[in-house]
Amino acid sequence: MPLANSSSRISSALAKFFAFLAASGEEKKLLTEAQGFETKFDEAMDDDFNTADALAAIFELVKFTNTNAGASGSREFLQALKKEILLLSDICGLIVEKKEEMLAEDIEALIAERQAARKEKNFARADEIRKELLDKGIILEDTREGVKWKRA
Repeated sequence: MPLANSSSRISSALAKFFAFLAASGEEKKLLTEAQGFETKFDEAMDDDFNTADALAAIFELVKFTNTNAGASGSREFLQALKKEILLLSDICGLIVEKKEEMLAEDIEALIAERQAARKEKNFARADEIRKELLDKGIILEDTREGVKWKRA
């Protein structure tokens, strides 16, 4: 029984097809070879959720990508490989893309700017900074001792 529903399989196939059309002749051969890793992955998961072999297929795909995706590769080729890695990793619950974290110095600078805006009674700007920090996973707490922050 396939893991993904048929509409996502069709979408995935169409995306691969368009990437295949946009790629050069050599890249087309490589994309065809890369699809073999997805086949290995599917076979492993269909075999009683053999996650060890499924993870091995992802690892082989990453190794293949590192070997064959250079600076001379087309954007479509590189995106197709990335999408494949993300898709297979997501099925296994692996988080591949990590959000960029703010440095403590940058957070402190924004807090200082927010404090200055509050002192000037520019509460709109202070709220914008609070929201910007919150969107980046930083929670501010206004205390008697000053502003304290923590990562969400």
